Amino acid sequence: TYHMDIPTIAVFNSSQLRDYFKLHNYSFYKEYSFDPVLNASLKKELLNNPPVKKEKKIIVYGRPSVMRNCFEIVADSLRRWEKMVDDASEWQLISAGEKHQDLKIGDNCVLRSCGKLTIEEYAKMMGTCYAGISLMVSPHPSYPPLEMSTFGVKTITNTYENKDMASFNSNMISLSDMTPENIAKNLAQITNSFNEND
Repeated sequence: TYHMDIPTIAVFNSSQLRDYFKLHNYSFYKEYSFDPVLNASLKKELLNNPPVKKEKKIIVYGRPSVMRNCFEIVADSLRRWEKMVDDASEWQLISAGEKHQDLKIGDNCVLRSCGKLTIEEYAKMMGTCYAGISLMVSPHPSYPPLEMSTFGVKTITNTYENKDMASFNSNMISLSDMTPENIAKNLAQITNSFNEND
Protein backbone atom coordinates (compact mmCIF):
# COMPACT_ATOMS: atom_id res chain seq x y z
CA THR A 1 0.00 0.00 0.00
CA TYR A 2 2.91 2.38 0.56
CA HIS A 3 4.06 1.98 -3.06
CA MET A 4 0.79 2.37 -4.95
CA ASP A 5 0.92 4.26 -8.24
CA ILE A 6 -2.17 6.30 -7.42
CA PRO A 7 -1.89 9.62 -5.55
CA THR A 8 -2.00 8.69 -1.86
CA ILE A 9 -2.78 11.01 1.04
CA ALA A 10 -0.95 9.83 4.16
CA VAL A 11 -2.12 10.77 7.64
CA PHE A 12 0.33 9.97 10.47
CA ASN A 13 -0.67 9.85 14.13
CA SER A 14 2.56 11.53 15.21
CA SER A 15 5.35 13.62 13.74
CA GLN A 16 7.78 10.88 14.85
CA LEU A 17 5.95 8.29 12.74
CA ARG A 18 5.98 10.67 9.76
CA ASP A 19 9.73 11.13 10.21
CA TYR A 20 10.19 7.35 10.44
CA PHE A 21 8.60 6.96 7.00
CA LYS A 22 10.86 9.70 5.62
CA LEU A 23 13.91 7.93 7.09
CA HIS A 24 12.85 4.84 5.12
CA ASN A 25 12.37 6.82 1.90
CA TYR A 26 8.59 6.64 1.68
CA SER A 27 6.87 9.58 0.06
CA PHE A 28 3.24 10.36 -0.70
CA TYR A 29 1.18 12.73 -2.79
CA LYS A 30 0.20 14.64 0.36
CA GLU A 31 1.22 14.09 3.97
CA TYR A 32 -0.36 15.23 7.21
CA SER A 33 0.47 14.44 10.81
CA PHE A 34 -0.96 15.14 14.22
CA ASP A 35 0.54 14.54 17.64
CA PRO A 36 -1.22 12.50 20.33
CA VAL A 37 -3.48 14.26 22.83
CA LEU A 38 -4.98 12.89 26.02
CA ASN A 39 -8.28 11.08 25.50
CA ALA A 40 -11.09 13.55 26.33
CA SER A 41 -12.64 11.26 28.96
CA LEU A 42 -9.25 10.67 30.63
CA LYS A 43 -8.60 14.41 30.60
CA LYS A 44 -11.94 15.02 32.28
CA GLU A 45 -11.12 12.42 34.97
CA LEU A 46 -7.66 13.95 35.50
CA LEU A 47 -9.07 17.46 35.91
CA ASN A 48 -11.94 16.38 38.15
CA ASN A 49 -9.90 13.95 40.27
CA PRO A 50 -6.21 14.88 40.09
CA PRO A 51 -3.81 12.41 41.75
CA VAL A 52 -3.42 13.34 45.41
CA LYS A 53 -1.21 10.66 46.91
CA LYS A 54 0.81 7.96 45.20
CA GLU A 55 1.00 4.47 46.65
CA LYS A 56 3.49 1.62 46.35
CA LYS A 57 1.95 0.36 43.13
CA ILE A 58 3.53 -0.51 39.79
CA ILE A 59 1.26 -0.63 36.75
CA VAL A 60 2.34 -2.41 33.58
CA TYR A 61 0.74 -2.50 30.17
CA GLY A 62 0.22 -6.25 30.01
CA ARG A 63 -0.88 -7.79 26.72
CA PRO A 64 0.66 -11.29 26.45
CA SER A 65 -0.99 -12.00 23.08
CA VAL A 66 0.48 -8.87 21.42
CA MET A 67 4.16 -9.49 20.75
CA ARG A 68 5.07 -5.82 20.18
CA ASN A 69 4.20 -5.06 23.83
CA CYS A 70 6.93 -7.45 25.07
CA PHE A 71 5.08 -9.02 28.00
CA GLU A 72 7.85 -11.56 28.57
CA ILE A 73 10.44 -8.79 28.90
CA VAL A 74 8.17 -6.90 31.31
CA ALA A 75 7.68 -10.03 33.46
CA ASP A 76 11.40 -10.85 33.45
CA SER A 77 12.20 -7.24 34.38
CA LEU A 78 9.87 -7.48 37.38
CA ARG A 79 11.50 -10.73 38.51
CA ARG A 80 14.94 -9.11 38.39
CA TRP A 81 13.63 -5.97 40.14
CA GLU A 82 12.13 -8.12 42.93
CA LYS A 83 15.61 -9.47 43.70
CA MET A 84 17.22 -6.01 43.63
CA VAL A 85 15.08 -4.17 46.17
CA ASP A 86 14.49 -4.80 49.86
CA ASP A 87 10.84 -3.76 49.96
CA ALA A 88 9.45 -5.68 46.95
CA SER A 89 6.78 -7.36 49.08
CA GLU A 90 5.35 -3.94 49.95
CA TRP A 91 4.57 -3.14 46.31
CA GLN A 92 1.40 -4.04 44.43
CA LEU A 93 2.05 -5.14 40.83
CA ILE A 94 -0.87 -4.52 38.47
CA SER A 95 -1.23 -5.55 34.83
CA ALA A 96 -3.78 -3.64 32.73
CA GLY A 97 -4.67 -4.04 29.07
CA GLU A 98 -5.56 -7.70 28.55
CA LYS A 99 -6.90 -10.25 31.00
CA HIS A 100 -4.40 -13.03 31.77
CA GLN A 101 -3.61 -15.32 34.66
CA ASP A 102 -1.93 -13.73 37.66
CA LEU A 103 1.82 -14.26 37.50
CA LYS A 104 4.11 -15.10 40.43
CA ILE A 105 7.05 -12.72 40.54
CA GLY A 106 9.82 -14.19 42.68
CA ASP A 107 9.13 -15.13 46.29
CA ASN A 108 7.43 -11.92 47.36
CA CYS A 109 5.22 -10.57 44.59
CA VAL A 110 2.36 -11.43 42.26
CA LEU A 111 1.54 -9.53 39.08
CA ARG A 112 -2.25 -9.28 39.26
CA SER A 113 -4.17 -8.90 36.02
CA CYS A 114 -7.14 -6.54 35.97
CA GLY A 115 -7.64 -6.82 32.19
CA LYS A 116 -9.18 -3.98 30.23
CA LEU A 117 -10.46 -1.22 32.50
CA THR A 118 -13.14 1.39 31.98
CA ILE A 119 -11.85 4.94 31.48
CA GLU A 120 -12.84 5.79 35.06
CA GLU A 121 -11.16 2.70 36.52
CA TYR A 122 -8.04 3.29 34.42
CA ALA A 123 -7.80 6.92 35.53
CA LYS A 124 -8.27 5.98 39.20
CA MET A 125 -5.65 3.23 38.92
CA MET A 126 -3.06 5.52 37.31
CA GLY A 127 -3.81 8.19 39.90
CA THR A 128 -2.57 5.93 42.70
CA CYS A 129 0.36 4.19 40.94
CA TYR A 130 3.89 5.42 41.56
CA ALA A 131 5.72 3.56 38.76
CA GLY A 132 4.87 1.98 35.43
CA ILE A 133 6.26 -0.01 32.51
CA SER A 134 4.83 0.13 29.00
CA LEU A 135 6.85 -1.18 26.05
CA MET A 136 6.14 -1.01 22.33
CA VAL A 137 8.47 -2.38 19.63
CA SER A 138 7.09 -0.21 16.86
CA PRO A 139 7.74 3.22 15.34
CA HIS A 140 4.23 4.47 16.03
CA PRO A 141 3.43 6.17 19.33
CA SER A 142 2.16 4.10 22.20
CA TYR A 143 -0.57 5.82 24.18
CA PRO A 144 -0.32 3.99 27.54
CA PRO A 145 3.09 5.45 28.52
CA LEU A 146 1.89 8.92 27.52
CA GLU A 147 -1.24 8.46 29.63
CA MET A 148 0.60 6.97 32.61
CA SER A 149 3.20 9.73 32.72
CA THR A 150 0.51 12.42 32.39
CA PHE A 151 -1.15 10.97 35.50
CA GLY A 152 2.11 11.34 37.42
CA VAL A 153 3.31 7.75 37.04
CA LYS A 154 7.10 7.45 36.67
CA THR A 155 6.95 5.48 33.44
CA ILE A 156 9.55 3.30 31.74
CA THR A 157 9.16 2.89 27.99
CA ASN A 158 11.49 2.22 25.07
CA THR A 159 12.87 3.99 22.04
CA TYR A 160 12.50 2.64 18.50
CA GLU A 161 14.78 4.04 15.78
CA ASN A 162 13.85 7.75 15.74
CA LYS A 163 10.99 7.38 18.26
CA ASP A 164 12.01 8.67 21.67
CA MET A 165 9.40 9.96 24.12
CA ALA A 166 11.91 11.08 26.75
CA SER A 167 11.05 14.75 26.26
CA PHE A 168 7.29 14.22 26.65
CA ASN A 169 7.40 15.08 30.35
CA SER A 170 9.60 14.62 33.43
CA ASN A 171 7.90 11.34 34.39
CA MET A 172 8.98 9.55 31.20
CA ILE A 173 12.06 7.30 31.21
CA SER A 174 12.79 6.25 27.63
CA LEU A 175 15.32 3.43 27.29
CA SER A 176 17.29 2.47 24.19
CA ASP A 177 18.56 -0.60 26.06
CA MET A 178 15.35 -2.50 26.83
CA THR A 179 16.96 -5.60 28.31
CA PRO A 180 15.27 -6.94 31.45
CA GLU A 181 18.44 -6.11 33.42
CA ASN A 182 18.35 -2.45 32.40
CA ILE A 183 14.61 -2.08 32.89
CA ALA A 184 14.89 -3.67 36.36
CA LYS A 185 17.77 -1.36 37.29
CA ASN A 186 15.79 1.72 36.25
CA LEU A 187 12.67 0.47 38.02
CA ALA A 188 14.70 -0.09 41.20
CA GLN A 189 15.96 3.49 41.03
CA ILE A 190 12.37 4.69 40.72
CA THR A 191 10.92 2.57 43.53
CA ASN A 192 13.85 3.33 45.83
CA SER A 193 12.99 7.01 45.45
CA PHE A 194 9.42 6.48 46.70
CA ASN A 195 8.38 8.94 49.37
CA GLU A 196 4.90 8.53 50.81
CA ASN A 197 4.77 12.28 51.44
CA ASP A 198 5.15 13.09 47.70
